[in-house]
Amino acid sequence: MATRTGSTLIGAATCATLALTLMGAGAATAATTAEPTGTLRHTISSTETAAAGSTWSRARMHAAVTNSFVDPDPADGNPPADDQDSALTATSTSDASPGAASPHVSETTPVPGFTANDHLGVVFFRSGGIDQRCTGNVVVSDSGNLVATAGRCVSAIKDAFVTDLVFVPQYDGTAPKGIWPATAVTVQSQWVTGRQVDFDTAFFQVKAPVGAAAGTTLSSNVGASGVRFAGQEDDDDYRSTGYALDGGHDGTKPISVESSVEPNPWMNKDYAIEGIETDLRAGISGSPWVNTDDDSGDIQRGMTTFAYHQFTHAAFGPQWTATLHATYRAAAAA
Repeated sequence: MATRTGSTLIGAATCATLALTLMGAGAATAATTAEPTGTLRHTISSTETAAAGSTWSRARMHAAVTNSFVDPDPADGNPPADDQDSALTATSTSDASPGAASPHVSETTPVPGFTANDHLGVVFFRSGGIDQRCTGNVVVSDSGNLVATAGRCVSAIKDAFVTDLVFVPQYDGTAPKGIWPATAVTVQSQWVTGRQVDFDTAFFQVKAPVGAAAGTTLSSNVGASGVRFAGQEDDDDYRSTGYALDGGHDGTKPISVESSVEPNPWMNKDYAIEGIETDLRAGISGSPWVNTDDDSGDIQRGMTTFAYHQFTHAAFGPQWTATLHATYRAAAAA
């Protein structure tokens, strides 16, 4: 039986409308056009949230495979063009003004009393009939329940959202801090409908596991990173940490790589993506980047999301600048 969820287009597009009908498999079909700068908020029904939180057994988590990480090399030597979004079928729509709600939390201040690895974890989901996994990181928000991950970990297939989306902080083969099911996803429509890698970042809200004490939030339980959306400069040094499934790793503990970041290999969109040296190719979509050149500490400034076939010793992620900042702010204020 089909389930319906509402989606809201937020931000600069005051005249555009956008929404989704999610079928049983999570598919969305094209219908209307949205502004290419639009932020898409996808709300998950309480029934779906409850089901997701109860169905991820230890065996199911162990059997989940990496999401699709390695992308084909662009045919014309460039990332996807800035085409206008294809449209999605509308069931309910609303627009917010450019002055949409902003978070009250201090964006660059991590929750004190925790290490950076305390609020890392694995994002589990189902797409195309396959249980899959990525890396996620808790980031500061008004609700205390916000996870940052790659866009491809919430929308693994064009024009569709994943199902059974959960976050397992401190995953070690078990769920020592519980299984936190998603309630809403905030992502750029340019990723969902256009697969533009420079927008391959998402944020999703979660709710506490069944049986948690009243008022428990994710960040009060495991902490949260601050965030900064200033982009990366070539040759700055960064550390990326994720739950790798290759290179001799079994996906039950965080693995870090450090290097100076590299320019976009496709010449004319250097502002769009940045690379980090790594041979890892499985389980690391959504791995947060922190700067190691300064003393800023636990502040996420980007993430690993994908790799290209041609470049076997590097992985890439979108530049965290103004557009993704707006996406974060919409999610963090919810």
